Amino acid sequence: MTMDFAIPASIDIGSNTIRLLVASLTKNGIKRLLVKQKVTRLGEGLKPGGSLSTQAKERTLGVLRNFCNEALALKAGPILAGATGAVRETVDGKDFASRVKRELGLDVLILTARQEADLTAAGVLNARPTISDPALIFDLGGRSTEFILTQDGHSLTSASLALGAVSLTEVFFRSDPPTLKEIRAIRVEVGAILCQGLAPMLKDAKPKTLIGTAGTVTTLAAMAQELTIYRPELVHNFRLTRKDMEGLFRRLAGLTAAERALIPGLPEDRADIIVAGAGVVLELIRFINTDQLIVSDAGLLEGLWLAAAGLRRIL
Repeated sequence: MTMDFAIPASIDIGSNTIRLLVASLTKNGIKRLLVKQKVTRLGEGLKPGGSLSTQAKERTLGVLRNFCNEALALKAGPILAGATGAVRETVDGKDFASRVKRELGLDVLILTARQEADLTAAGVLNARPTISDPALIFDLGGRSTEFILTQDGHSLTSASLALGAVSLTEVFFRSDPPTLKEIRAIRVEVGAILCQGLAPMLKDAKPKTLIGTAGTVTTLAAMAQELTIYRPELVHNFRLTRKDMEGLFRRLAGLTAAERALIPGLPEDRADIIVAGAGVVLELIRFINTDQLIVSDAGLLEGLWLAAAGLRRIL
C-alpha cells in the first residue's frame, strides 16, 4: 500500500486477535492516535499442516477492511501489517496474504518466529527504561509464545514455543469448567515444553526480570485490578505477583466460560481461552522461579509501528 502520508500505522494479524495502531512520533515517544482490536480467531481449529478455515478468513478479512478504512480516514500511512503463528504455520498462509493484498491493497508480511520475537522485544523495550540485568520477555499468543532474552536493551536470543491460549484450549479442555484431570494435563504439557524449549536458552543467563505482553497477560492485569474499562496506563508496568496468579488461576478454573465473562477486566470473547492462557503464565512464573512479572501494554504492534516509521529494521 503506497501513500504520501506521514502518520505510520501497524496491524498485528494474530492467531486470536487483530490489532491496529495509528500513531505519531513526538519528543516524548509514540503518541497513540487510534488503537483498536478485534478477536477473529484466525487460527481456530488449525491443525499442523492444515489450512485456515473459510469462516476465520472471512472474519479476519472483514476486520482488516474496517481497520484499513479507519486508518486511511486519519490519512495514515504507510501501513505495515505483520502476520504471526496461524498464517506462518498454515499451508495457505501465503494465499491468504495474497488475497488481502488483492482485495484491500494491504501488503502482509508473514513474520518468521525470529522477526516476531525481535519486533516484540523492540516494542516492549521502547516503552520502558533500559534494564541492565538479563530480562526475559514473553508474548503469549493464540498458537505460540515467543520468548526473548534481553540485556541492556538488546535481544540476545529467542525461542518460539507451541504454547498458545487457543490451541491449548482446543487440545486439552473438553469440560466447562475444566476438570482437575484436564488442568493437570495442561500443566504437565506446559511444563514439559518449557523444560525442552526454554531451559536450553536460559542455561547461561538467569533472567532477573520477567516481562509479559499481549492479550492474555494484559487481561490478567486488568482482572487483578478489577478494571471495568481497559486503561492502558494502569495495565502498563503493572506487577502481577505469583500470589495474584495463583489466586486468579484457581478462580478462573472453577468457573464456566459464561461465569468468567462476568468478571471485571475479562472480555467475553476471551473468557473461553483465559484458563489455558493463565495456566501458561503461572507455570512460567514457577519455571523461572520468580515472585512476579511486569506487564507491558506495548509489544509486537508497537514493534511493527517502529518498523513502519523507519525506526526499526526488520531482520
